[in-house]
Amino acid sequence: DWYLPSKHELNLMYTNIGQGALSPNTNIGGFAVTDYWSSTEIDDFVAWYQYFSNGIQFHFYKSFTHYVRAIRAF
Repeated sequence: DWYLPSKHELNLMYTNIGQGALSPNTNIGGFAVTDYWSSTEIDDFVAWYQYFSNGIQFHFYKSFTHYVRAIRAF
């Protein structure tokens, strides 16, 4: 039941428990200041990721290395 979050779910993580959350919840998720892949794809070669320093989302080639944070269905 663990899976890679969509770009929308990843953004919710950033704004609610990541660096973008309001105090006292700022980064209670323990995210590194780096890029995290989402499961949202553009095509077979490109997917979306989110930078957890400023919340910006980009898309890039899947062959590039980024962190991942699996989430669980509830």
